[in-house]
Amino acid sequence: MPSPRIILVDGYNVINRVPELTLSLNEGLESARRRLALQVSRWRHAHPGVECLVVFDGDPRYAGTAREQLLAGVRCLFSKASHGGDDEIIRFVRNYRGEATDIVVVSDDNNVRNNSRAHGASVEPASFIMTRKERRSGARRELRDGGKAIDQNTAARIDRELRKKFGL
Repeated sequence: MPSPRIILVDGYNVINRVPELTLSLNEGLESARRRLALQVSRWRHAHPGVECLVVFDGDPRYAGTAREQLLAGVRCLFSKASHGGDDEIIRFVRNYRGEATDIVVVSDDNNVRNNSRAHGASVEPASFIMTRKERRSGARRELRDGGKAIDQNTAARIDRELRKKFGL
């Protein structure tokens, strides 16, 4: 039986990097969040058995308390601090390290991507969540960097350096 999968979506990063979602910002931030959650929900329906969590930076009005809500049936977490969503994603990945869970982080943010990789997660570009077609299990995984053109050797070197830095 395959391991359960968790997809962590860097909410505002994806909204600002995917043109179809960026357009929804014209209608306000709440509208953009709902549109992203709806897209994640569609993606999840095409990939049964995958748990999806969208992480957003916290709202300064709620500083000090993490907030969670359901949007379009998708769990959305607002970090405890504004600009803290990246730290929440990295903390989540670090806390699941060593468990039999396959975590995929969806973000184009280099800090999030590199730290997530260093803690054992796979990373995908922001555009990943816009595809709904399920992958075949035997398909060869390609390194995708959201247009960053980083090769596997460089990615491996970065992983080793970050593991060393964080004592992993």
